Amino acid sequence: MKKYKVEISLLVLIWLLVINTGNLGTLDTDLRLQMTHAWWTGGSEIQVSPQVKPIIRGDIRFGVLGVDGKRYISYEQGQSLLMLPGDWLGTQLHALFPSISLKDWRDLVVSFLIFIPLNILSVIVCFNLLREFGFSEKVSQFSAIIWFLGTTFLQYAQHHQQNNQVLLFVLISYSTAAAYLSSKKNSMMFISGLAAGAAMLMRITSLYHVLTVILFILSSLFYENREKYRQDLPIILKSLGIWIWGFIPFTLLGRWFDYQRYGSFLLFGKKVEQMQLTNDPMWYGMPQLDPNYPFINAPYTGFIGSLFSPAKSIFIYDPLLLPCLILAVLFWKKINVYIRIYIIVSVLNLLFHLLTYTRFDWWTGDVAWAARYQVTSVQLLLIPLIGILVQYVLSSRGIKRRLLQGAIAIAFITQFASVAMHPQMEISQKRLGVAGTRLDFRLGQRIVNLGCILDPPIGLCQKATPKQKEYLNREYNRIIFLPFNWLEQGKNTPIFKKLGKISLVLWFGLLFLAIFQTVQVLAPLY
Repeated sequence: MKKYKVEISLLVLIWLLVINTGNLGTLDTDLRLQMTHAWWTGGSEIQVSPQVKPIIRGDIRFGVLGVDGKRYISYEQGQSLLMLPGDWLGTQLHALFPSISLKDWRDLVVSFLIFIPLNILSVIVCFNLLREFGFSEKVSQFSAIIWFLGTTFLQYAQHHQQNNQVLLFVLISYSTAAAYLSSKKNSMMFISGLAAGAAMLMRITSLYHVLTVILFILSSLFYENREKYRQDLPIILKSLGIWIWGFIPFTLLGRWFDYQRYGSFLLFGKKVEQMQLTNDPMWYGMPQLDPNYPFINAPYTGFIGSLFSPAKSIFIYDPLLLPCLILAVLFWKKINVYIRIYIIVSVLNLLFHLLTYTRFDWWTGDVAWAARYQVTSVQLLLIPLIGILVQYVLSSRGIKRRLLQGAIAIAFITQFASVAMHPQMEISQKRLGVAGTRLDFRLGQRIVNLGCILDPPIGLCQKATPKQKEYLNREYNRIIFLPFNWLEQGKNTPIFKKLGKISLVLWFGLLFLAIFQTVQVLAPLY
């Protein structure tokens, strides 16, 4: 099994080096890095110049009022804790090599030395979970690689919202819980609870993940003891007690952080933000928001939108989901009972997230790629489903095999398209009013935009004014991998021009190696 893990790790590492942008990719993650930097330097989390004015009430850059009238960024602290070592190291490197800015150094180190290892670990844990579910080593390897390259996990391995870190800890929780079911080692149950607590530290809505992990554990234990569950009830309760002991430390740490910031163990950043929308002096004179803000949409809006809208449908951005669900239904009775339990609780997990954001103003995940608040649930659900898909591909012939191979290829193309350009490219076109962007099939527009970079004269390319074209080209309308970003920065900074040229040669070598290795490993599927 070690051989397979090494092969997976190397392949994932190469691809992550290829798609890396060298920066954190989103305002949310930049703000969390500000939190990190403020903690160990003693500075302020809020770093907005006095000349900049809030856009709307609750403008997150300006934070919220906390203990002693101090302002804090109203995000959970988990991702900031993970970034702390990289932020410190990046700051030291800037002192040694000041020709690269402090922010660039911090972004580079955090992106490469923190998030790349965490994402590799996620794929390895995915492999472990598949093995615990009884898939062979080869099928588990194929499935983990397809899950990495063919789902929205890839996008969030490039743009570092906290999605993939939440996913990592939830995966560890499931994987160690499954390991407990086969080994009955109490340490596995404790680690499962510990990881679930870490997920809560990353994002408060991970409570849904926690509940469904518990449901998976209890359902599996009751199934194992179905003949004498009344006699074995103390054993089941003891197992749950061990899990809860593991869950407590990181959960309490999160409550302690919020107590230090907001003066109460029961408050958290977003709750404080909502409470202060009307009375924070920062918003004085600004238009009032809807009394129910941010829950202002019709009850069906986010639910239907996340499932079926061309802009954010989970079936469009994770195109393997629908064929995998169909296979699961067709082969339900042949599926391992523990996988069935996992699939059921994962669907429930997805349903919880869909219902939570159904009336939410930003049910779309705002300007992020795909339905950001729902994709983690989809990625969890897809893990054993992709295993079932791979098994079926390996055992089938003819048109069925070709159709499923085509589905995998479409999934790869979708995810590579997602990381080639900035996720805000299409939404920026719409905001600028560029002709032809009113249709919200953003994935289709992404394909068009990539075509326009390769062959600008094609008829579908957008007709923009010179000013709009300059803005789009400068901000979003370009390939965003690290060498191309450095070449763009090199127009004003000579050192990035040199770095860009050197890294471009290395990048093409890595790209060739990544494609070659992927074809080699997945060859039996084709």
